[in-house]
Amino acid sequence: MIIITNVDENDLPKVYEVEVESFEDPYPYSLLKAYYYLSRELFLVAKQGDDIVGYSLGIIQFGYRGHVVSIAVKKDYREKGIGSLLLKELEKRFKEYKCTHSYLEVNFKNKTAIEFYHKLGYIIVKLQKNYYGRGKHAFIMVKSFSKDKSFE
Repeated sequence: MIIITNVDENDLPKVYEVEVESFEDPYPYSLLKAYYYLSRELFLVAKQGDDIVGYSLGIIQFGYRGHVVSIAVKKDYREKGIGSLLLKELEKRFKEYKCTHSYLEVNFKNKTAIEFYHKLGYIIVKLQKNYYGRGKHAFIMVKSFSKDKSFE
C-alpha cells in the first residue's frame, strides 16, 4: 500500500537516493534540504511501509502559479501509478493555494515523461533551449486548473 504524505527531515537521505537513481544531473542533497525548509507543504513522499519509493516537490510563484520542481519514482516502482498519485496530490495542494495553473520542465527527449504528463492534462507550450545545459533542451508543459481557460 502506497501512502502520500509530507516529507519529514529524516526522509531526505532516501529522497536523495531516489533523486540520484532518477536523474542524469541530480539535485544536490543541500538543495533538497533547502526546499524542505522553503516549501515543506509542497514536498511530498510516496511511502510503502518505511521505504520512500518516490517524491514530488513544488513551489508557488507569484501567488498563482504552481511549479512542479521535481517528481521521481524509484525504478522498480515505476508504471504502478505512484507518479500520478504524487502529481495529483501536488496539484490538489496548488489549487488549495489558489493557483490557476501548474507548469513543469521536461527533457524534450524523454518521451515516457512527456506522455505521462500529457495523460494528466499537461500540454507543451514552449521549447526552452539549453535548459539543462548545452544542447539539452526542455519542453515547458502547462496545465490549467480553470475550466474556462486553456493554454492551447
